[in-house]
Amino acid sequence: MSTAALPAARRRSPGRPVAGGDSVRGALLQTARDLFLARGFASVTIRQIASAAGSSPAAIHYHFGDKLGLYRAMLDEAVAPVLAALQRLGDPGRAEPADLTDLVRLYTRMLAGNPWMPALIVQEVLAEGGQFREQFIEHFAGRLAPLFIGAIRREQGRGALRGDLDPRLAALSAISLTVFPFLALPVTSRVLGLSPDEKAVERLVDHTTRVLLEGIRAQEDPA
Repeated sequence: MSTAALPAARRRSPGRPVAGGDSVRGALLQTARDLFLARGFASVTIRQIASAAGSSPAAIHYHFGDKLGLYRAMLDEAVAPVLAALQRLGDPGRAEPADLTDLVRLYTRMLAGNPWMPALIVQEVLAEGGQFREQFIEHFAGRLAPLFIGAIRREQGRGALRGDLDPRLAALSAISLTVFPFLALPVTSRVLGLSPDEKAVERLVDHTTRVLLEGIRAQEDPA
């Protein structure tokens, strides 16, 4: 994830932007993403975000309440469609419950559509003292992991996966295989020629599920 020089601040038109405008909100979110990635959450002030977005601190308070609220809105915007899809996939009344391929594809597409997210998760969730760890666990990771575990247990129950698997560790492997390619993208895009475009994402989903399932699929008894 590049931390190269940020785009120049937008020029202000005469007068202040309307606090309630969607364009102002979007500009604040995008600018915050750039600044948080480049400098870290703790080092960026509301005033700096507002100035770089060509807006005012009052607009941030209007839309988000405070800096943590702005950060929460960034993640919510990215994961809301995923959480809605996860709820549908996890619905007990669904004719065909979610399988691992569904979950890997969903998570991979979210990361591809929000390339800023993996680096921010490392900085502000995984790093010691991460500012957003508890919220991330509560609002996203704590919902995603049980779905992976449930899918693995269902597959074990019908004999498709090895019975000696620990579903929690298998879920960790599935999530790791899905996330790491996006964390490594700043390097692998240059040395392996990988990209997050739509065709590459579908190839990545197919590859990830094949590698994962080949490792955990139940083996036929030798004749």
